[in-house]
Amino acid sequence: MVAIHPVKLNKYRKTITILINIPKGKMKMLLKKPLTKVITASLLTGSILGMGTLSETVVHAASTEAATSHTTNQSAINTLHDIYNAADKGEMPGNVQGLKINNSTKKDVHHKLGDPEKVDNQFDLYGWEMGQPGYGFAYNKDNTISEIRNFGTGVERQTNLGGITPDLLGEQLGLADKILKVPGTDETDYVYKTGNYELHFVIGDNPVIDGFDQTVNHVNLTTGTNKTHLSSGTAAAKYLKHQLKMDNNEDIVFSDMGGDLETDKTGSYYTIKLTSKSMQKKGGTGTVGLYKVYQDGTYKLKN
Repeated sequence: MVAIHPVKLNKYRKTITILINIPKGKMKMLLKKPLTKVITASLLTGSILGMGTLSETVVHAASTEAATSHTTNQSAINTLHDIYNAADKGEMPGNVQGLKINNSTKKDVHHKLGDPEKVDNQFDLYGWEMGQPGYGFAYNKDNTISEIRNFGTGVERQTNLGGITPDLLGEQLGLADKILKVPGTDETDYVYKTGNYELHFVIGDNPVIDGFDQTVNHVNLTTGTNKTHLSSGTAAAKYLKHQLKMDNNEDIVFSDMGGDLETDKTGSYYTIKLTSKSMQKKGGTGTVGLYKVYQDGTYKLKN
């Protein structure tokens, strides 16, 4: 693949066109890798610039830098608000929008994004590519999404996560609900509650420059700490026992009947059977109730 780069110089410089011959396979590889160095080449024709010209060049450069900085900052602000607004629905914006915490499954993720590039502990990882952010997905025991992690982009990172600082978070979102230290690292976690979910803006090493620059390393979207999500029949049985204030009752046994997840118009639920041991000893079935316990914590007697 041939990349054509026209370079327009001032009156003391010539306009040239640089042709860089990059093999097609290499071009994709370069786009996927994080930027590590920026090399600027200045091609002069041999004239020595006077002080007046130098001053003009510096002023123009400063003006251009200021305009670029303003644009970059606004892009970072837009990214921040997009993330915050989508989080209220349990989603991340962009090409992963529609994949929802505690609702969409691993199968949904793979259908939308393909197979992960890497699986690291509990996370399916997708690298940044062609200006799209990298993502990680963790799952509950029932294979619904428990956490979405946004790693930002590698190219022009300053227009997204690389442009978000603690000061910008405070200016745009107000004070964080919690500020935590990430154990075993020098990272700081700024936590914002949004609806039933939480956004964790983790300030840490910039993965592009490989250095600590007080910008967001990644953003985690999780279920709020007060939000109930039951991901197994065992958890549902324990939850129901507590809700019915029968934690210390030694007669009634709570059984998840195999722990199968079923669905009705209300949502997904586990069937919990309550059995009395004393009634069984008298020759009866001992069944005292069947409950539907939904994943969000609501429950009702099963007809």
